Amino acid sequence: MGRTFFITTLGCPKNAADSRQMRRSLLREGYEPAESPYEADYHLINSCSFIQSAREETIQTVLEGADIKKEHSDQKLVLVGCFAQRYEAAVREELPEVDLSFGTGLYHRTGELLSEKFGRPAIHDPLEPSVFSGMEFDGQPYAPVKLSEGCDRKCAFCAIPSFRGAFRSRELAEILQEIRDLTEEGVREVCLVSQDTNAFGGSHQAIIDAISAMHEIPDLHWIRLLYMYPDARTRRFLEAWDPVQLPRLVPYLESPVQHASSRILKAMNRAGDRQSFRDLFQLAREKVPGLEIRTSLLLGFPGEKSEDIDEVHAFLDDCRPEKLALFAYSPEEGTSGFSLPGMPAEESITDRINDVRQHHLSILKDIHLARQDQIFECMVDEISEDGMVVRRKQDAPEVDEVIHIDLETQNSDAGLEPGDLVKVKVTGFFEYDMAGELVTEDDL
Repeated sequence: MGRTFFITTLGCPKNAADSRQMRRSLLREGYEPAESPYEADYHLINSCSFIQSAREETIQTVLEGADIKKEHSDQKLVLVGCFAQRYEAAVREELPEVDLSFGTGLYHRTGELLSEKFGRPAIHDPLEPSVFSGMEFDGQPYAPVKLSEGCDRKCAFCAIPSFRGAFRSRELAEILQEIRDLTEEGVREVCLVSQDTNAFGGSHQAIIDAISAMHEIPDLHWIRLLYMYPDARTRRFLEAWDPVQLPRLVPYLESPVQHASSRILKAMNRAGDRQSFRDLFQLAREKVPGLEIRTSLLLGFPGEKSEDIDEVHAFLDDCRPEKLALFAYSPEEGTSGFSLPGMPAEESITDRINDVRQHHLSILKDIHLARQDQIFECMVDEISEDGMVVRRKQDAPEVDEVIHIDLETQNSDAGLEPGDLVKVKVTGFFEYDMAGELVTEDDL
């Protein structure tokens, strides 16, 4: 099963925003970005049909994609957007090179649609532990910054130690200089990433001290910690986290539990159980007002049974994480789980993932309703002629929810630029993302 994708975007800036939404959906589903269409398992073309020249460009791009596909027999060509919507029948009849097409309004389901059509992707790159591994700096107001390399943990499904070596922290001075350089280029949020973030510096205090030093960097608005393993180290960090002393550290915890059944977690060589995860997440919410949680689940591990999935559903009810990534287990050579017997059938894994996703979506609906009419401080990610995309502190770039603002109804962007902070009132929601409106000081 392929897992890498490349998106070719045609047309207006709104299409670029739609492509970003597609990217978020694909990352959420477990796909990974490729550097070019020549290296991708899935080549997605976000089309345009506004004028004749745009339609001609779309057809030409599809034909060029078909030529690329000839060199990569397993690649799938996917046509998305305006052209696919407007000429649905013609695409089916006259463009046999296209393996899948769908129109506007489904960008947020791109990953799901690919999985339904071609099967779920294999677990993401064994070199990278997180969906955030696809994030890179390319002129956006946010950027990832590595705290460390390697990993000393021996999770049964993960080959990182064999490729990346033992855990080693970067020098703090080097990290701070990288962040200074990024802020000079316009970055206003850094996402601190690594294979095992809570091991940085050998203690929770080293992480606190590093974040405190980052507060001295001018023009850095937000600091976000990613991949905090759900164990005693993270608990000690949470106990020491003082939001008043570290105001730029956003109220966000990304902590991948991977499963909720103690039996499966033991087989995965992972720490924790449903009760310990509930206690950890409860502590996080008590310590940091407004904090939201992102976690991930890896389903289909060898030996997994229906009662183990019952534990997963109970975990969702207990902890109610605001964000959830779901992955299907895939055996990786060089891991202790590679040759384990009792792997569930692929169809069964897909059904389990879909059931868990629907359960979480029902929880997310309640969460969205609670956000309705609330005002949040947000960072501007994108601005086009008629719209703006912003994010709350509680949402990580590229993989979490965003708020869409229709500037045509507000008739002003107030001279804003990506990276600026604004107040936004949530006025509605979609399956994942939200709608909102800018709030001025006069409105408060």
